[in-house]
Amino acid sequence: MNRKQRRATSKLEPQAAGSAAAGPGDALFVPALQLHQAGRLSDAEALYRNVLALAPRHTGALNYLGVLYHQTGRSEAGINLIRQAIATNRDDAEPRYSLGLIHANLGQYEEAIAQTRRALKLNPAHAEARTNLGVLLLRHGQTREAIDHLTRALALNPSPAAYENLSQALHDDGRPGEALDVVLRGLREGGSANLKSVFVLIAQTLDAADAAAHDGFADALIRALRETWCRPRDIAGLATALVLREPAIAAAMRRLGADDDALAGALLDPALSSDPLLLELMTTVPVAHVDLERLLTALRGALLSRYGAARSPAPDHLVGFAVALARQCFINEYVFDVTEAETRQLAALDGALVAKLLAGEPVDPLMLAISAAYAPLSRHAGIDRLHAAGDTIEDLITQQVREPHTERAIRATIPALTPIADATSAAVRQQYEENPYPRWNAVASGQPPLPVDHYIRARFPDAPYRPLGPRPIDLLIAGCGTGLHAIERVMQFQPAQTLAIDLSLTSLSYAARKSREAGISGIAFAQADILALPALGRQFDVVDASGVLHHLRDPFEGWRKLAAVLRPGGLMHVGLYSALAREDIRAVREMAAARGYPSTLEGIRALRRDIMALGADDPRRRVSSMTDFFSSSDCRDLLLHVEEHQLSIAEIAAFLAAEGFTFLGFETPATARYRVRFPDDPAATRLANWARFETENPATFARMYQFWIQKRPGPDA
Repeated sequence: MNRKQRRATSKLEPQAAGSAAAGPGDALFVPALQLHQAGRLSDAEALYRNVLALAPRHTGALNYLGVLYHQTGRSEAGINLIRQAIATNRDDAEPRYSLGLIHANLGQYEEAIAQTRRALKLNPAHAEARTNLGVLLLRHGQTREAIDHLTRALALNPSPAAYENLSQALHDDGRPGEALDVVLRGLREGGSANLKSVFVLIAQTLDAADAAAHDGFADALIRALRETWCRPRDIAGLATALVLREPAIAAAMRRLGADDDALAGALLDPALSSDPLLLELMTTVPVAHVDLERLLTALRGALLSRYGAARSPAPDHLVGFAVALARQCFINEYVFDVTEAETRQLAALDGALVAKLLAGEPVDPLMLAISAAYAPLSRHAGIDRLHAAGDTIEDLITQQVREPHTERAIRATIPALTPIADATSAAVRQQYEENPYPRWNAVASGQPPLPVDHYIRARFPDAPYRPLGPRPIDLLIAGCGTGLHAIERVMQFQPAQTLAIDLSLTSLSYAARKSREAGISGIAFAQADILALPALGRQFDVVDASGVLHHLRDPFEGWRKLAAVLRPGGLMHVGLYSALAREDIRAVREMAAARGYPSTLEGIRALRRDIMALGADDPRRRVSSMTDFFSSSDCRDLLLHVEEHQLSIAEIAAFLAAEGFTFLGFETPATARYRVRFPDDPAATRLANWARFETENPATFARMYQFWIQKRPGPDA
C-alpha cells in the first residue's frame, strides 16, 4: 500500500446500538447488531427485516441494514435505506456518518465530505466522523483543516488509527518534528503496524540532530530494529549517526591510533560497551560507516590483546559487548582487517579454546566471544561438546554453530530441477556458493497481504493494467538468493504456489532456514538455471526477477526464457542495473580488474583498504559510503562479481516492444518528481521521458531499475 492508503478510516460496520429510539423492535435490534458486528451478515439481515416489520421507521435498523446492503454489493439500495433513516430522525448523526463512509468507499468524495460535515454538526464529539473527515480532506489537499479534525479526533479517542492519521498529516504538511512527537506518543501506548510504518517513514527523513532532540526516539529506533518494523538497513544509517553522537563513542573515536591500553580503557567505560543502540545495531545489520568500522576493528584488537588469553579479569558488561561484536563480525562475514599480531594472538587463543572443548572443560564466555569475532565458532574441533556457557552466549552459539548445522542438513533436501550447463551460470553459482548474498537476519513485519491486482492498482493507478482477476496465483521467484525477497513477496501476496529458484545451494539452504523461522511454509525452494526453465513445462501468473538477469551471460536471452514461462496476461517484476547510475561502481570494477584482486576474503579486504585510501575527491571512493561495501559477500557482489551487465532505459524499451510487454511503471520515490517534470504523462509510463529524466537526474536508479510489466494477453482474453 502507499502511504495515503495506509491512513485508517473507521471501518464500515455498526458502531453502537444507540441510534434506536425506545419502542417496537428494540428487543430484536440489539441481537441483529451483534450478528452484524460478528460478520454473520445473512442472519443480521433477516433480523433487521424483522425489526422493520415491527417498526418500519426504526432508525437504527434502517441505517445498519443500509450499511449491510452496501457491504454485500447493493450500494444504491443501501443508500436509499440510510436516507430513510435520516428522514425518521434528522437529529441522529449516525446515518449521516454511515452515508459519508459509503460515498467515500464509492469514490464519491465531495458527497462523502458533505455528509460527514453534517454528522459532525449534529454530534461534534463523534470521533470516527472527525477521523474520516480529516482523511477525506487530506485526499483533497486541505491539509490544515484536516489536521484540525484529526487533532480533535485524537483528543476524543486516542486510538492507534488516530495517532497514525494525525502524524501522517503533519508529516505531509512539512512538520516532521510535530509528526514524530505524535508517533512517539502513540508508540508509548503500544502502537499499530501502520503507526510503526509512519515512524519509519519519518525516521528516514531525519538527520541525527533532529532525531536526538525527541525524547524516546532512540528507544523507538531500538524497537524498530529489534522488531523489524522495516528492513533494518533502511534505518541503520540513522541509528549509526545517533551512535556516533554519543560522548563515550566520540571519545573512543579520538583514541584511534593510540595504544591498546588506551582503547582498553574505552572498553571499560559502560557508556560505550553497554550502549543499547550500538549493541542492537551490531547484532542486526552490518555496520555501514567507515569510522565506526575502524573503531570496532580497533576495539576487537584491544579485546584480543588484553583478554584473549584470560590474563586479566574482565568486567561482566564486556562479555555482552564482545558477543555483540562477534555477531557483527559474523553478519559482515569477517570483512574487518586483521593484523599479523592479531593472527598470532588468535592462534594462541584458539589453541587453548580447542583444548578445553576436546577435554569437555567449561569455556570462558569472553574467550569464546573473542574467538568468534575473528572467524565462525563452527571451525573449532569439539565445538559440539561445548558445555553451557551462560545465557549471554546462547545467541552467539545459535548464530555460528546451530544455524549453519541446520543449513547443512537442509542442503541435502533441496531438489535440482535443471542442469547448470552454461559456463557463466556455473561461474555465478560458484561465487554464491562461496559468498551467499545477501546475509540478513529478519524479515520486516508487513501489512496484511493484498491481492496482486490491488497491489498493482495502488502503485500504478493510471497504468494500462489488465487485472488477473480473483483467482489463486502461481508465483516464480527467479534468482531468489538467500530468500529475503521471496519471503517478503509471499507475505505480500499469499500466492497459491510459489517456486523460488537459484543457482546456489548455499543460498537456497539459508533461504529455506529463514523461511521456516518466519513461519512461511508455502515456498518450494529448488536449484535451477533460468536458461533451462522452459524445459520444465510450467507456467506462472507472476514472475519476479528482481536482481538476476544482469548476472547472466546475455540478460535478454534470460529475460526471454522467463517470458516463455509467464502465462499470457501475466505480470513480471524486473530489476536491472543502470549503466548511468553505476558509473562510480564501474570505475572501481575496472580498477579491481586491472590490479587483479582475487575474490577471496583477503582480496576483498585489500580492495576495500585501497578504496578507503583514495583521495577524498576521487569519485571511486564514493562506493565506501554504500551499504554493500560493509560485508564480504555484499562487497564481492558489488565490486568483484564474475558477470555484470549494466543497461539503459532505451534497451529496456526496445526489449519490451519486441517481446510484447506493456510497461506499468517504475517502483521509485522519484515518480512524484517525474510527474512534475512531465505533467502530460500522469501514468508515468513513457520510457522515452524516463530516459530524459534519468539523464537529468543520474542517481535516480542508483539501487536498480525496479519495474513491473505485463505480457500481452492471449487471443481469448
